[in-house]
This record gives sequence, structure tokens and C-alpha cells, in this order.
Amino acid sequence: MALSFDCAEEKKVITKDGRELGLISGAMLDTKTWAVIYLQVRVPKELLVELGKKKPFGKPGTISFATNVIAAVGDVITLNVDMKDLPDHLHA
Repeated sequence: MALSFDCAEEKKVITKDGRELGLISGAMLDTKTWAVIYLQVRVPKELLVELGKKKPFGKPGTISFATNVIAAVGDVITLNVDMKDLPDHLHA
């Protein structure tokens, strides 16, 4: 079972090739292991289209990806995948 929660600190998320995705908006926690399994990022509509996703009506666009694609966390969160490979790592 997973538990979703909002993040208080909004950090920028950047792909390996330097593309800015957006800001962290939340995370999903596995309640059996108490590990963060997915991060949720608020992204602009244009980016959703580029990733092949549809923007939900009346809600900000978000994507979720597994934490195993995170390369570094500091002032920004850097991923270890390029923009072109990111769709393979998105959570449905």
C-alpha cells in the first residue's frame, strides 16, 4: 500500500541533459517499508504534452517517477535520465 503526501519544500527537478521539469509537489511512501518510492513533480502543460501525458482538467499537471532515477539531491534534484528516456520511468 502507498501513502501520498505533499512536500513543504519545493525543489526544482532537472534531467540529466539539463531540462528543468518543474517543482517537487509531493511523494508516495510505501507503508510496508516506509521508503519513498515515487516523487511527484508539478510540470507545465507543454511538458506534459512532450511526455505524452494529458493535463487533467482543472488541476495542475503532475508526473510521478521512481526514486531510483535520482542522481543527486541538493538545492535542486538532478535525475540520472535524459528527457527522451524519462517517459520510460514515469509512474502511471
